[in-house]
Amino acid sequence: MRISGEENNTFLLREIGERIRDIRIAVPLTQKEMAEKAGVSPRTVERIENGENVKIENLLNILRTLGLLENLNILIPEQEIPPSVLIDRGKKRVRAVSQKLENAKDSEWKWGDEA
Repeated sequence: MRISGEENNTFLLREIGERIRDIRIAVPLTQKEMAEKAGVSPRTVERIENGENVKIENLLNILRTLGLLENLNILIPEQEIPPSVLIDRGKKRVRAVSQKLENAKDSEWKWGDEA
């Protein structure tokens, strides 16, 4: 099933688990074999495939074992920061500025009794 972005987390975990199971079977690996190659317990593989919560580290080990880790570049693309956003000494911004603060900078400041 295609993910649209409107689904809840329970659905998404189940869908991810089903996709991982289908790929594991196509490789072909048993749950036990995949667990051994990934360095996780067979129960962890079972939990992932059943759509249950697992540690991200275990999920990454499973994805690495299935040759899917590089797909994270598609899932979470690296952001290119334009030079205008760089701060002193070439460092990347580490915080976002609230839209409210940005708008306040544009407006003229007045004393409370001048409003």
